[in-house]
Amino acid sequence: MRRLILGLALVMFAATAFAAAVTVSAVGEADIINGDKSSAKLQATARAKWAAMEEASGVRVKSETIVQNAVLVDEAIKNEVSGVVQSYKVTGEEEDGQIYRVMISAVIAPEKAREAMGTVAMNTSVAVMIPVVFPDKHVEETNVLTETVINELTANQLEVVDIADADGTKTSELDKAMRTNNYMAMRAIASKYLSGTILIGKVDTVATAKEGTDIGYGVSIPFNVVTGRLSYRLLVQQGSGTKILASDFLSARGMGATIEDATHQMMDNMSSEVSTKLVSTVLEKIKGINNKSISVQLVGKSTIEDLMDLKQMLSYTAWVLEVDDNGKDTLKVKYPEKALYLATAISSKPNYKIVRLNDYLIQVEKLY
Repeated sequence: MRRLILGLALVMFAATAFAAAVTVSAVGEADIINGDKSSAKLQATARAKWAAMEEASGVRVKSETIVQNAVLVDEAIKNEVSGVVQSYKVTGEEEDGQIYRVMISAVIAPEKAREAMGTVAMNTSVAVMIPVVFPDKHVEETNVLTETVINELTANQLEVVDIADADGTKTSELDKAMRTNNYMAMRAIASKYLSGTILIGKVDTVATAKEGTDIGYGVSIPFNVVTGRLSYRLLVQQGSGTKILASDFLSARGMGATIEDATHQMMDNMSSEVSTKLVSTVLEKIKGINNKSISVQLVGKSTIEDLMDLKQMLSYTAWVLEVDDNGKDTLKVKYPEKALYLATAISSKPNYKIVRLNDYLIQVEKLY
């Protein structure tokens, strides 16, 4: 028994002593393009390191935009947060057709991994929670309005987290937060899922008219009317505080032979009419608060025609708001996201290679 207790004590001591770093096994894969196995191995290794960071931190970032060019992500993390991957070794590698697979064992600092992943992913993540309280007082935390908003935001290339679905947050918590202006709990949940922006609200519904109600002069209402009122706030995290970007009340009505039919029509109207206004507000505010100018410089042997080709390509790149000339080899790009995302978009195009990247400068080489 004494040996068992001593053994447990040693295990607990070891776990405490090494809590700052964990060893994680992970796998990364990359396509072998034009027979270039060395580049595929580099990309697969970077993806394995990203997978190890996800495992160690307990955070999942599902956006393909982020991991599309894992080497760029790896470099960005090294520049912004040092000591995330304390060490790693390749434990195996193999080719599977046109796929190169790398297995690694990595020593990761979990807290730094969470910080690094937030640094990379925070801008494009929006946490959403919009429960609906129906006339019979039952609550649906995931509903047609929430799904429509999430789908439209996702279609606009935002990473979206449904807080209610992901974390089991209850409507009572949301009510309390909105009544007291205390968003700490919501911020904590949103931070867990790397959300820099939080869209929270609640839809209250009421039967505003019932079939058969006398409205005077012997006239009765021939149908039921249900009104839904959405109150919401759009919040952004700034340092240790929270800023309200937008708040409003939106409503929709529905009519039907029964209260249930009227409620169903009201939700349909809300999901089509209200969601459009809501999504427009979110996109406008997010683009506005994050909007910045990034220089994209074409380096190497390039011509004016090459710069014009780059300008045209950037003009059709998602989230690029404006592209202007800024000298014989440089373009000024208005972009509401991290430079890493723009660099990833550029490198995914044929014949372009990223040479250098920081928050406000991307150097690009055209490959012939």
